[in-house]
Amino acid sequence: MLIYREKDNLIHKLHPFTILAFIGVVLMLTLVLSHPVYLLGLFVAVGIVIIAADNYKEWKVYLKYCSALIVLIIIFNAIFSRVGETVLYKSPRLPLLGEIRITLEALAFGAGMGVRLLIIISVFCLYTYAIHPDKVLKLFNKGGSRSVLIIILATRLFPLLMKDFYRITEVQRCRGVKLDTGTRWKRIRNLLPVISVLLQSCLERSLQLAESMYARGYGSGDRSYYNRELWRPRDYLILVGMSMCLVIGVFSTLIGWSNYNYYPRLSGITGREIVITSIMTLTLMIPAILNWGWNKWPLLRSRI
Repeated sequence: MLIYREKDNLIHKLHPFTILAFIGVVLMLTLVLSHPVYLLGLFVAVGIVIIAADNYKEWKVYLKYCSALIVLIIIFNAIFSRVGETVLYKSPRLPLLGEIRITLEALAFGAGMGVRLLIIISVFCLYTYAIHPDKVLKLFNKGGSRSVLIIILATRLFPLLMKDFYRITEVQRCRGVKLDTGTRWKRIRNLLPVISVLLQSCLERSLQLAESMYARGYGSGDRSYYNRELWRPRDYLILVGMSMCLVIGVFSTLIGWSNYNYYPRLSGITGREIVITSIMTLTLMIPAILNWGWNKWPLLRSRI
């Protein structure tokens, strides 16, 4: 794939179900919990895991564009949401908009929803860069190996096409073909040989793939496995932590501890929310903690 790059750390070597469970738990808690302290704890935990996975550079790009979107959310919510008792600014009556009242509650609500969006985007960043897409699809092999094969081939098609396209266009430029200059019709005409070679390359690759599958006896019996994803102690430790965090989050939601009122006045923050958030954050940080020990102590690496 063009995006995923495997790195030498524990998070990239986890069982695919383990990292999927982590992503699923964080997503569920993000959508269920509404208290801003809980959301900040989730964001801190996800960020530390992404940094531990050595994907901070990629995550930084997500943060850059998401921050601009969060600012827009806060601005629009502050302008058009005219509820809240703590008025920070009150404008004279304007055409079409009327009187604009910017309240502290509206700003806080926009910031809270922005943090929730930031967590969701960060989780998908972790999914994109910390788990191989083929490993995810292999989890569903027992449900339909042929369907999974079709999906894998389809998901690989676009990256391979892009690589071939770049390679062919570079060859054409070396031959003196102008692909970026001239009129639109001339550029389209110069791209026609590229498309022809690209189609021929796809046909050749499909024939090679069919010959390879036939030589390996695909469909002739029960499938064999070149390698298997093994369950290790680190996977069980992380899954236990995820289960504890999920139980705590759901329990807090059911009894109302995770509720937070933005309107008409902001609710207060008690020590209970801070304690529960700390416990949930620590349990979600188990992959990062194990990764730190995995890199520091070879003995621990051999045991987990």
